[in-house]
Amino acid sequence: MRFTATKSMALIIGLILIIPAGCVNLGPGTTDATRLFVLAPMTDEAATAESGYTPLAALGIGPLAFPEYLNRPQIVTRIGMNEIQMADFANWAEPLQRNFQRVLAENLSLLLGTDAVYTHPWRSTLKPLHRIEMEVTRFDADPRGDAVLSVRWELLDARGRQVLPKTKAVYRQPVAGGDYPAIVAALSLTLADFSRDLTSAIVTLKS
Repeated sequence: MRFTATKSMALIIGLILIIPAGCVNLGPGTTDATRLFVLAPMTDEAATAESGYTPLAALGIGPLAFPEYLNRPQIVTRIGMNEIQMADFANWAEPLQRNFQRVLAENLSLLLGTDAVYTHPWRSTLKPLHRIEMEVTRFDADPRGDAVLSVRWELLDARGRQVLPKTKAVYRQPVAGGDYPAIVAALSLTLADFSRDLTSAIVTLKS
């Protein structure tokens, strides 16, 4: 009897261990697949290179400071002033800070009509005449249905001297639809707006 009871108990414990494991993945079609997203650069149709601008030297993008709450693979959205939530099945395909910096460089290259735009850290052989130093304080979607980019930036010369004073800017774009593709698209548009403002400031220096 003692052997039978012990054997029955072992069987029950085994079933308890197996059932949760079976709930994790029961095969194709039984779990939600994680979707991967990236910010989109501006298209040729959306960006017209500034006429009359001839770059004298390379432009550097960075260093870029990014808030720690965005330092995660999941897409973050706000559900209140003091509360955020992370997506269950919507991730960034690469670190968001790196994606932000790369797309910003692509936008500026398109708007300025030059390939001499480099992201920090650049090679020691590259000597940008100017660099844009930035601190992003917010880059997410809020409860009102807007994507928001809040950023402080300044333009420095090759020796680190300030060329343009530090500026704080906030950009908003409505999220058309409320799903994650719409959120990422709206965030890309805020970055495009920021790129246009940076371009205008740079072109003013050359005029």
